[in-house]
Amino acid sequence: MLEKPFGSWKEVLWSDESKLNLFGSDGKVMVWRSTKEEFSPHCTVPTVKYQGGRVMVWGCFSRAGVGNLHFIDGTMDRFMYREILEKNLMESANKLGLSNDFIFQHDNDPKHRAVFVNDWLKKKQIQVLKWPSFSPDLNPIEHLWDE
Repeated sequence: MLEKPFGSWKEVLWSDESKLNLFGSDGKVMVWRSTKEEFSPHCTVPTVKYQGGRVMVWGCFSRAGVGNLHFIDGTMDRFMYREILEKNLMESANKLGLSNDFIFQHDNDPKHRAVFVNDWLKKKQIQVLKWPSFSPDLNPIEHLWDE
């Protein structure tokens, strides 16, 4: 991709899965307070029993905006991942106005690299952006999930 023209980045469809918490954080929250402020409302964080639930989603975006958001029911394996791509990938690319030779980005998760998935991508003639291992910080969709 580095050897391609700068404009090629306009044709990338970035994707990833994420866990979205319905109520608050699933991590610890730090609150700085004095001893006298222990139960002061501005020093407490309301919680929901059992963390309030979460949903897993697959999503994508390009420079033109966001594509489909697919809610994942259960544990995703290579079969479910390919089904998600079959239902959402081309539809999202079309919705976002990407050319027929757009470049698809997904990370090196084993289910993404499965022969079952890669054969489908090749059959559909979808170019896949080569992606370095263990590099979620390079994927701009991570910033989208944070919003």
